[in-house]
Amino acid sequence: MSDNRWLFIGSDRRIAVCSEIMASRGHLCRYFESDIVISELEETIIEFRPNHIVFPILQLKGDFPVKLLKKETKLFVGVADDKWLRPFLDAGLEIHSFLKEEQFVWRNARLTAEGFIAEYYTRTKRVISGEPFFVAGLGKVGKMVADVLASLGAHVTILARSNTQLGEALANHYSAQKLTSDFELQEGCLINTIPSQWLTPSSHTKLRIFDLASAPGCLRANGVSEYYTILPGLPGIHFPIDAATALADALERMYRR
Repeated sequence: MSDNRWLFIGSDRRIAVCSEIMASRGHLCRYFESDIVISELEETIIEFRPNHIVFPILQLKGDFPVKLLKKETKLFVGVADDKWLRPFLDAGLEIHSFLKEEQFVWRNARLTAEGFIAEYYTRTKRVISGEPFFVAGLGKVGKMVADVLASLGAHVTILARSNTQLGEALANHYSAQKLTSDFELQEGCLINTIPSQWLTPSSHTKLRIFDLASAPGCLRANGVSEYYTILPGLPGIHFPIDAATALADALERMYRR
């Protein structure tokens, strides 16, 4: 498969392990450990001549040398904004987002939920069974977090703006509470999965906040809390092999399609 060359870029452990997994499945792979565009990356592209490139989970920093890529090169991206993608689109290159691949997103959400449990036990030294937990948002990560907490005996309350999500929470036997602009909790444990700045903790709160959403997190610009912990990239931190396998499976599904 010498014409099937995969270049994996990024410092995230998942990317490195994914490269090894794809190589074990018969693909010709090269791994480049960097989250920024440097001259050595350009040299690798010239020497290796990849026709598949897997970018970091978070957006690669710097101007990518699009002119070095062959027209048939397929790109697999994680988080990437329109401005960063524009040179690739203008060059007519094929772009796939593994963060929109449905099976991968669900598997990653489950790993995120289990990673949170590991972090909770390590950081708090407290039990989960019988304790109240508030989960903000009922997207894929929110659903998986609620499911894992409930399986361990927690009392789970879903916080959401959407009546649809509130109804779904009640149908799944969770408590549910409407999330409003003046929402406030004084104590307990809040797990945020909403990727927006919606929360301003009161100065006297003892609420423990674990933020699993993407940057910039849930705290508003004027929000400060000594009990706030942001936890990005949990799958890669706690389960690099499982997370890399999920990514490799997603890449192969997109490649076959």
